[in-house]
Amino acid sequence: MDSYEFRIKTRREDIDFINKIMEAYEGVGIVRTKNANEGDLVIVSTTDFKEDVRMIVEDLNKKWIKVEIVCEGLWSGEL
Repeated sequence: MDSYEFRIKTRREDIDFINKIMEAYEGVGIVRTKNANEGDLVIVSTTDFKEDVRMIVEDLNKKWIKVEIVCEGLWSGEL
């Protein structure tokens, strides 16, 4: 099981909401804020949960907030 990351772009005011949603899905992914002013986040997960994270982010974008996956791939090791 490898670590996997999603680089996310959102609005600054939605960062906490995304973090809370991911916390509710215990163990699926960890949110790291790269640049709060720019709305740059990374969600670190595993290859086993990557489809779940993608589904969560896409669902958030469809129903609740503006959020998009900028890129994804194996975790770079950077927190």
